[in-house]
Amino acid sequence: MKLHAMMLKSLFCALALPLALAGLDTAAQAQDAAAFLAGRTKDCPGCDLSGAMLKRQNLAGANLAGANLKGASFHRSVLRGANLSGADLTGANLNKTDLIQADLSNAKLANAMLFEADASRANFSRADLTEALMGSIRLLLGKLDGAQLVETDLEAAQLNDASFVDANLNGANLHQARLLRANLRGVVAEDTEFTQANLRDANLTGAVMRDSIFYLGDLGGADLSRADFTRAILRSANMGNTNQAGTVFTGAMMPDNTIHP
Repeated sequence: MKLHAMMLKSLFCALALPLALAGLDTAAQAQDAAAFLAGRTKDCPGCDLSGAMLKRQNLAGANLAGANLKGASFHRSVLRGANLSGADLTGANLNKTDLIQADLSNAKLANAMLFEADASRANFSRADLTEALMGSIRLLLGKLDGAQLVETDLEAAQLNDASFVDANLNGANLHQARLLRANLRGVVAEDTEFTQANLRDANLTGAVMRDSIFYLGDLGGADLSRADFTRAILRSANMGNTNQAGTVFTGAMMPDNTIHP
């Protein structure tokens, strides 16, 4: 009996210790969140800040990695160089926010708003930007490799020299976007809007552009080798000096309005 009691006591201790530590961790995170919201610190990794109102705040260099920022508002705030990797920013308001050189790799940004934000040289690698509203965003030299941009609004976005290697742009809107020298190697962009977009000298090697629209687009000097433009609309597009080695145009409407066999 005594041995049995000792075993039960040991088992209880083994179970209670992790629970106690978890409780301490939760309490510490709550204190960190309170300190962050009070402006006493810029660091709150893993904190629950969902729905927080953080408009016009100077959060340059802040560490919010892995934080819950669902529905939070950073309207016109400065997040330059901030660490938001792995953070959940679903539905967050980042309109007109300074995100220059910020790290948003692996972040969740579905339905987030980034209208007229400046995210030049920011890292969005593997981020989920599904249906995000990013009209007129500045993402010069931005990194979006492997990002999910399904049905994302990038109308009139400035994306010169940005990298979209292996990104998913299915159904996205890039009407009048500027993608000079952008790297779209291996991109999947089916049924995507590129009307009047500027893709001069862009790299579209191996890209899948089936059923996409490039009406009045500028593809001058672009590398289209091994890309798939099946049924794409290229009417009145500039395709001068493009590399078309192995490019597929089956059923596509070409710049002269003819349908490719």
